[in-house]
Amino acid sequence: MSFPSPAEAIALVIKTWEGEWQDFPEDSGNYARCRDGTTKLVGTMRGITPNAYAKFRGIDPCSITPAMLRKEVTLDVATEIVRRDYFDRFELDTLVWSPVTDIATDVALMSGPGRAIRMLQALIGTTVDGGIGPQTREALDLYLEATDIEAACNAFADARIAFYHSISLPGTKNAKFRQGWVNRANWARPSNAAWWRRWKGWTMPHPAGSSRATGLVMG
Repeated sequence: MSFPSPAEAIALVIKTWEGEWQDFPEDSGNYARCRDGTTKLVGTMRGITPNAYAKFRGIDPCSITPAMLRKEVTLDVATEIVRRDYFDRFELDTLVWSPVTDIATDVALMSGPGRAIRMLQALIGTTVDGGIGPQTREALDLYLEATDIEAACNAFADARIAFYHSISLPGTKNAKFRQGWVNRANWARPSNAAWWRRWKGWTMPHPAGSSRATGLVMG
């Protein structure tokens, strides 16, 4: 049975939810934070902000232009940036690859890796510190062995929605984004065949408590 790779899962999220170009002035991610301390409105392409693309290229964010983002941030490039700077860099790649890890990766893209890791840690009942180590890896494995995978995905979706509600209260600048965020959280549920058919039948690839699970053997 074949399940999506991290790159395939990331690409699907980008295609489904990030769209292509947007430059809303009220979205702080659309601003380049220049090395001289100033900021300028640029925009975001396929979910990749000017700062994220500048980091990927190793250049001053102020050198990023709308034309550059539109031309250079292809789906493949956006997927590579998310894989490298949101997934691998924050050690999400050391977690057992599962539907729950897929969801955490989407949260990392939406709200930052630190938020994704803390939300995951709260879900699986381990220390909430925003960092991934042997304790978090082991806790995730134990959680996945003890919890029906569909229930686990639904619990993560519920936690996401609670967070999005908390930051998009009526009358706030985020209020207009609430329904879109909730829709995205609900998309990654077993009730959505477009998402779940890629994961249906998933089981733990190794027993919790094994050397791989505790992080003593990586690979």
